[in-house]
Amino acid sequence: MNKVCLVGRLVKDPTCEYVNTSNGSVARARFTIAVDRGYSTTAQDGKNTADFISVIAWRKQAENLVKFQKKGNQIAVDGRIQVDSYQGKDGNTVWSTYVVADAIQFLDRKSDSISNNNFDNSPSYDNVSPSDFSSDSSQSAEGASVWDAGSNIEIDPDELPFY
Repeated sequence: MNKVCLVGRLVKDPTCEYVNTSNGSVARARFTIAVDRGYSTTAQDGKNTADFISVIAWRKQAENLVKFQKKGNQIAVDGRIQVDSYQGKDGNTVWSTYVVADAIQFLDRKSDSISNNNFDNSPSYDNVSPSDFSSDSSQSAEGASVWDAGSNIEIDPDELPFY
């Protein structure tokens, strides 16, 4: 089984390029994440060490990564290791090892991503409650509150297929 799960930070802003395939043009993002080893070594004066892992993402997740993430953001990558080889200019075989991402999860909080993308002036709706609105704006045309609009709906149990 070839399965990899990594959590790390983007080393630089990811970029996306479009590759021509037999199925048309497909988005591809190549990026590197720094993955902390989680232990310190005495050779480095007790500082944590990191591995720098090359990753390739395809299609929509490549486009979303470039659109919503930047250098320093923490992501989780679920994928597989792939090893390729090719002949270098000097005639020697060159091997490259990288992770092909099956799924990418953005781990930074949404507010961090917004501020990292220079949307600092955007309002935050994370902790909105009904009391934050005036009584005039929370009333519908019938006079019922918008927040309890579905509380007075009567449903006949005979109409429910799972009752």
